[in-house]
Amino acid sequence: MEQQMLDTQKKMLKMLRVSYFTNIILVIALVAAVCILVPRARTMDQRIKSLMDQAKTMMDHTEEALGKLNELGEDASELIQNTNKMVGDNSEAVTETINKLNQVDFKKLNEAIENLNTAIKPLAEFAKMFQRE
Repeated sequence: MEQQMLDTQKKMLKMLRVSYFTNIILVIALVAAVCILVPRARTMDQRIKSLMDQAKTMMDHTEEALGKLNELGEDASELIQNTNKMVGDNSEAVTETINKLNQVDFKKLNEAIENLNTAIKPLAEFAKMFQRE
């Protein structure tokens, strides 16, 4: 019986040693994993912060661009309104001018020009005589 107890104690001691070494290996593996993962997590944290800063900067630039686009839209709207006003203000004058042009008797104007040409032709020939050659 004593032999059985001694054998049982030896088996238990052997199991305790195996358990002890297994625990040591697990602790070493855990410490190694922590030593590897913590620096990587810090690096990743820094990258995430950098990306967040870049995204914020991009959002600021986008907001600025949208503000400028709104200003441009307002300026374009004002330009269109001013153009419409100018066309409206001048359409009456343009219509009046066209009506006056339509009242001109071009046939009589052409006859008058022809008569003037006929009257000036002898004067032009007379002036040629006094020109220096």
